[in-house]
Amino acid sequence: MGVVGRVYWSAMERIMSRERIALRSLLLLTGMCVGSFPLPAAWGQESDNAFDQATADTKGSTSLPAVRPKTQEEIDAEVRAELEAYERRLREVADAYGPPDGGKQLSKQPDLWIDRENKRIYLDGYVALRRGQIEMLACPVGTKEHESIIAAFASSKEVHAALLALGTQSGTPVRFQPSFLPPTGQAIRIWIMWYDEKGDFQVVDAREWIQNVQTNQSMKPDWVFAGSGFWKDPESGTEHYMADSGDMICVSNFSTSMLDVPMESSAQEADLMFMPFTDRIPKSDTPVRLVLAPIPNPTDAAETEADRAFDVQPTAKALPASPIDGKDG
Repeated sequence: MGVVGRVYWSAMERIMSRERIALRSLLLLTGMCVGSFPLPAAWGQESDNAFDQATADTKGSTSLPAVRPKTQEEIDAEVRAELEAYERRLREVADAYGPPDGGKQLSKQPDLWIDRENKRIYLDGYVALRRGQIEMLACPVGTKEHESIIAAFASSKEVHAALLALGTQSGTPVRFQPSFLPPTGQAIRIWIMWYDEKGDFQVVDAREWIQNVQTNQSMKPDWVFAGSGFWKDPESGTEHYMADSGDMICVSNFSTSMLDVPMESSAQEADLMFMPFTDRIPKSDTPVRLVLAPIPNPTDAAETEADRAFDVQPTAKALPASPIDGKDG
């Protein structure tokens, strides 16, 4: 987990630590009142300086340790401060790059663009995971970073709409019953761009970041635009786009995937097929930009240069190193 993730979880850990201290104090008082009270053995092995110091200061005394629990208002204020720091850190990462040449901004924040002339979608994110088995190449921020190489700053719904705006044809998500049917849809080539620690521009086919654990080779097939789906909340009647929960660009089959691989790829933990090519991926929290390029469906017509646009490697013009003026910080 990178710095961005640690900022969020530190708030949760602090609260749990305070609550544990308060609980210990209560049990200590109970033990004093009724005689011997066997505290859990593991507590004696924990390194909790605040509690250890408080109990040490009261040895031989029947008074309570001088530990005042935080009020709910104080806890809420600290959590808000931690989450605000998390949001600021996210925007710092998101604002690392300016808009791509020829791109029109689609999202409220400058994180998603469409280039109609070159038939490309640009999507900003950061490196969230470099080791371990994975189920996604990319997920929206705040969803499945624990099993996705990249966390993206736009929602799956927004990216879906951008692909439709390019005329990309969605298909059908995977089906498991009565028998397995792979996901379908127009194929999508994905590129990843970033600047390395020396400041040099880098670009790679996204499949080069994904290792097949059976062959130890890069993933072979391009993704397909499966299209996910919607579910309706029975109480509110509100419809929700299912891929917004995390299944943006998948390497394991999900019936909720927006983009999926057109092959059988289990989502069961023991049978996961892919893992990151760690040595090829920059350090955690590195800002990256994804380029989604629809691959034209095969036809009988003669192939033109425009039909091969998806295969043209992006250049540094699509990744200005300096942030634009006016970005929210």
